[in-house]
Amino acid sequence: MISRRGLLGAAASAVAVVGFDPFGHRWVTGAEAATRPSFAGVPPLDGELAVDAAARQAVATDLGNIVHQQPQAVLRPASTGDVATMIRFCSAHGIPVSTRGQAHTTYGQGLSAGLVIEMRHLRRIHSLGARYAEVDAGILWKDLAIAANGHSPRLTPPVLTGYTGLTVGGTLSVGGIGGIVGGLRTGLQVDHVRELEVVTGTGSIERCSRQHKPDLFDAVLGGLGQCAVITRAVIELVPAPERARNFVLQYSVNAPFFRDLRLLIDRAGVDHVYAEFTAPDPAPVYKIHATAFYDAPAAPDDAAILAGLTAEAVVEDTPYLDYVLTIDRLIDMLRETENWDRLVKPWYDVWLPDSTIEQYLAELLPTLTARDIGPYGAGLIYPQRRDLATRPAPRRPGPDGSPFVYVVDINTVSSAPGADPQFAAEMLERNKRLYARAREKYGAVLYPIGSVPFTAQNWRDHYGSSWSAFHAAKRRYDPTGVLTPGPGIFSPRG
Repeated sequence: MISRRGLLGAAASAVAVVGFDPFGHRWVTGAEAATRPSFAGVPPLDGELAVDAAARQAVATDLGNIVHQQPQAVLRPASTGDVATMIRFCSAHGIPVSTRGQAHTTYGQGLSAGLVIEMRHLRRIHSLGARYAEVDAGILWKDLAIAANGHSPRLTPPVLTGYTGLTVGGTLSVGGIGGIVGGLRTGLQVDHVRELEVVTGTGSIERCSRQHKPDLFDAVLGGLGQCAVITRAVIELVPAPERARNFVLQYSVNAPFFRDLRLLIDRAGVDHVYAEFTAPDPAPVYKIHATAFYDAPAAPDDAAILAGLTAEAVVEDTPYLDYVLTIDRLIDMLRETENWDRLVKPWYDVWLPDSTIEQYLAELLPTLTARDIGPYGAGLIYPQRRDLATRPAPRRPGPDGSPFVYVVDINTVSSAPGADPQFAAEMLERNKRLYARAREKYGAVLYPIGSVPFTAQNWRDHYGSSWSAFHAAKRRYDPTGVLTPGPGIFSPRG
């Protein structure tokens, strides 16, 4: 505790945060220090601890614009040491802590009433070699992909999400689906991490890998920020192709769509596949995007790739990096023209086994309306080869005899920017209904980036036989339970 007398020299700046009042449960600035007889002094930091209204309001929601919760303070770290120092301080005083990368969850998973750590301030590429890159957790996958592509020889992360303007730490905390690169040949992003630097809930800085502290490694990758904060990652790199040839095929009937989809995901020469779907108007529309990567002058065998398919293909051929950034350009345009960041996005994301996905989509799509997706939203299907997803998390459906599982997304987006509580409530109720049906009848498992309200019991059911091990890791690495309260896994959201 610091007395008023002992703080006179440190209180020269009226803006500086100098301590925390555990009795009033609030931060103390230099201007307020003289009026408070005692408080816990904030340790020295390389970065900045902000409590002004603008800083706190800027991190009070996420991409979904559904949940709003303003923190008491915002940390802009300049080092891993800052993250460790403040987590240790918050743990001692029972202050909840969340981290924020690009805030691309949609239901407040990264929000907190206590401290929010803005990881975007840690975004250095520390090394980039022939097989690995060591990067800060706040680096964007886009920036890593561009830097790796500029290496000689050209390199790339083996798995990239559809939108690459996401942080490394953020996607590794949930899993990292191969939306634009990976999935069929490479697994998830968490499958290609050699080593992590993390800060546990006790404020301890640790290095972990498959060989060193593997229990911590397993608890952090896909662990939803419950046991530690990722501050650095050593990511595998592979040779980058020169070009991408994309085959786009359109369908209006379920059976031929799934027949061709299953042919393509198992076809030699096809490196990546994802699909889109729309609500019936009057019939649903499916599109398959199948991509082959190559280096000129060699080229994909188009005839072999398209052999036996029921739909005609539109062929697009682009440089590899242009292909990687396709969705980024679309989102950048929506950000400029449609106020994308302020649209309400109650997204629904689940894993489905191969044995039920066709029946599930046949039942689901006739129930959807244009409002369920919205003018700027999308329905998406991402195939994933089971045996390449090697990490315990994220949770996926159990074996069904097929080598494939799928992520199904209904990326609902409102038609106009700004708060819309009625629309949000309607879609949250829809998501609860859809998830309950999909889990009970079709063996679905939540991919927890979207907006499906979950109770503590829902989380225990979600983790199933892994719950005891996950709970034990939480007690071991975050014994005071301060990390990432947003999902409400171990305690009520807050």
